[in-house]
Amino acid sequence: MLRRLTAPLTDGLTYRRFVHLLLGAVILLPYLALVVLIASTMTNGGLDVLGSVVIVVVATGIAVGVTLVPGVRTLAITAARTLLGAEVPEPDPASVDSWPGRRRAALWLLLNAAAGGLAALVTLTVVPTTIGFLFAPWLALQPFPTGGRAWWLPLVAVLLPALLLHAARAAGAALARLAPRVLGPTPTERMAAELEAAHAAERALAERNRLARELHDSVGHALTVTTLQAGAAARVLESDPAFVAKALDAIAEAGRTALADLDHVLGLLRDGEGNRSPMPDLDDLDTLVDGARSAGVAVDLDRDGATGAVPRAVSREAYRIVQEALTNALRHAGPVPVTVHVAVGEEAVALEITNPLGPGPGRTGGGRGIAGMRERVGVLRGELTSGPEDGRWRVAARLPFGRDRMLG
Repeated sequence: MLRRLTAPLTDGLTYRRFVHLLLGAVILLPYLALVVLIASTMTNGGLDVLGSVVIVVVATGIAVGVTLVPGVRTLAITAARTLLGAEVPEPDPASVDSWPGRRRAALWLLLNAAAGGLAALVTLTVVPTTIGFLFAPWLALQPFPTGGRAWWLPLVAVLLPALLLHAARAAGAALARLAPRVLGPTPTERMAAELEAAHAAERALAERNRLARELHDSVGHALTVTTLQAGAAARVLESDPAFVAKALDAIAEAGRTALADLDHVLGLLRDGEGNRSPMPDLDDLDTLVDGARSAGVAVDLDRDGATGAVPRAVSREAYRIVQEALTNALRHAGPVPVTVHVAVGEEAVALEITNPLGPGPGRTGGGRGIAGMRERVGVLRGELTSGPEDGRWRVAARLPFGRDRMLG
């Protein structure tokens, strides 16, 4: 109990809240002086009724206008955080000085002035009373008793400042609880902030998913090609050294490409930038196809139209779709012939990758690869179909980039 009574007396927050209350009294003083001036002018007969009304209207306009100037809300928030210890959420910078925000700041000043006026009145009563109680046993101070009858007054004098500080701390705590509601974001601002936070979380999730797709497609393709190359090289290690050397070169190239993509993605995760090297797109299909061919897969690449006319963002996604389709063909069907057809139109690029189902383990439903392709196509508002068709596996995608994309 004793600790609870004495702890606020040694806490700096108590005195900061007391200062905040006294600042409210400072805010109140000019208004009180203005009221006294107007009242004395009217009672002394110095002005007629019309003149008094004009002065009252002008003075009221100035008094209210001062509370509505820009920046008052920001200063009030800073003072509430620093002196009251209030946790006031940051309002929207675009609307911090909006008229609703200024009205809330004016209401806060009114609350501070009322609380400060009361605190100043109590302080001006407690301080002289405390002094009088301390000297009452030795000095005759009216209306206090003196001599032996006043032995208890010094004890009360010690308690009065402590009670005053406790009251100031409690009043400051009440203002600290009100500050977030009055000075904090308005309901509209809170809704806008929550909406922006939801959009930011959605963007972050979309970015993580995109990076996951990049890693899956790039590293997955490299590992698939490397596995096939290593297996083929092991089978002809002694009989065909030239093929083994070519396979090792292909493995090294696949590893370098995967490392470059990995470095890019890790750079994005680390600082949002990554390296400056461009990501592969449709113009790099020849290198991609050559890597698959070096693994012993017969890949027929057919292009219709200029791939350079495809926007970079669409071209990169198209490249990844072809890469993942080749990876799936190698992984699930084995070294079977694969046909890749790329058709560039005026408003879209069409992709078709087909291969015989082959003797491989087959597909047991849509894995991450097909899901990733579907997500890539969905971002571009395109269309994707994948699945068995007439004894072969077919992946077909249409990625719009012209007028029909905007309409979509």
